[in-house]
Amino acid sequence: MKLFLIAALSAFTIPAIAKTGDTIRVEPATLELKNLQKGDISYLQFGKKTKDGAAIRVALIKFNVQAGQYHNKPAITVTQQWEMDTIVHKCLSVFNAKDFSTLLQDAYWKRLGYSVKLDFETREVSYTNLNNKTNVPDSVKSEAIKVFNGSFNKYNLNWHADMLIYSLLPFKENRVFIINYYDPGFEKSTEVAYTVTGSDYLTGSNGEKIDCRVLNNYNDNNAPGKGYERFWISKKTHEVLKLENNFFSGRGFRYKLKLGIAN
Repeated sequence: MKLFLIAALSAFTIPAIAKTGDTIRVEPATLELKNLQKGDISYLQFGKKTKDGAAIRVALIKFNVQAGQYHNKPAITVTQQWEMDTIVHKCLSVFNAKDFSTLLQDAYWKRLGYSVKLDFETREVSYTNLNNKTNVPDSVKSEAIKVFNGSFNKYNLNWHADMLIYSLLPFKENRVFIINYYDPGFEKSTEVAYTVTGSDYLTGSNGEKIDCRVLNNYNDNNAPGKGYERFWISKKTHEVLKLENNFFSGRGFRYKLKLGIAN
């Protein structure tokens, strides 16, 4: 989910962020797994050139989250399908039900032309060439395998499931969460800081006001021109209802709205 954001966010990882006394480095014991939403979850993703501009690059992102077994162990299986006139991305992720660590991920991106499967139990990586006319370059494979092997050095969470992970955090005003994220098959593990900057209300589809926590990725003080990535999480249901991403240097906005949320 972060494939196209890594470069933009690299300047906003831990060394650049002042941490408060109430800082939690997210470990398995941090996660409140009882809050994980099950079943079908859908988000509408779109961009805007300006905050008041028209929606562009509209996509439907569909999640299915199920509890079950994987190799005779309790697991959570998450499937994603991203649709933009056609299917542009599909992903199967299997997580350990006890700590939400990744056991398996098999992801396909249309723009890349291939799928990559990472087995975290056997530590094997395999590629399947699909609509691409050329084979996956050996340099891409070797770098991905190197990064994959390095991901086992420290507990991490799967960045591709971030819209689920934020619902598992123990929120408190001004608390900072440091998450060691790994985007399987792509970028190396990266520590990222998120600050609970306050509360806000969203308006539901039937007009009700929904009280939310606001979780901010960078530029906590909202300095002009520096951008931000901000999430609204329902205090009642713990669902991530909205993402607003302001790309710095005037490069526009990106939004995700959980279906049923009006703004």
